Amino acid sequence: WIGYRNTIFYVLFGTTTSVIVTIMAAYSLSRDSLPGRNLIMGMMVFTMYFSGGLIPTYLTMRTLHLINKPIIIIILGAFSVYNMIIARTYFVTSIPKELYDSAIIDGAGHFTFFTKIVLPISKPIIAVIALYFFVSQWNGFFNALIYLNDSNYYPLQLVLRSILLESSAFSQNVSSIGQLGE
Repeated sequence: WIGYRNTIFYVLFGTTTSVIVTIMAAYSLSRDSLPGRNLIMGMMVFTMYFSGGLIPTYLTMRTLHLINKPIIIIILGAFSVYNMIIARTYFVTSIPKELYDSAIIDGAGHFTFFTKIVLPISKPIIAVIALYFFVSQWNGFFNALIYLNDSNYYPLQLVLRSILLESSAFSQNVSSIGQLGE
């Protein structure tokens, strides 16, 4: 039951955090008025193809004292460049510039335009991004395997893995005892 509790915690808070961060980044990068947006997009795409690797990430998380803390599962899954590109493309193609211009004439700023106009229009892409992050958090076990040492923080996938490994070790011990008796 602890595995279920942890997985539900990671899925709820991880998905919520991920959707908020990704949608805000995608909206920001979809605006023509953002200086250096092509450079920022280029750097993000570069990190999508070439990551720093597991060891530098682990050392960074250890330096930040996040090893064996449940928040690390949420932080590491909080942003996906791929999902951000999908959301950014939606914003660029589905929200006309005239809508922003009319909102500016009515006195709205970027934040008001984002919260009052863009978010209600963007329910389909928010649902898609939320589904992607939900499935990713639900199926994710590798980050927990690397960064969590306490079994009280394990998600359901690691609990099931440990049960499978214990069962496999038990069956190997039983078969080796049976071979000794022959």
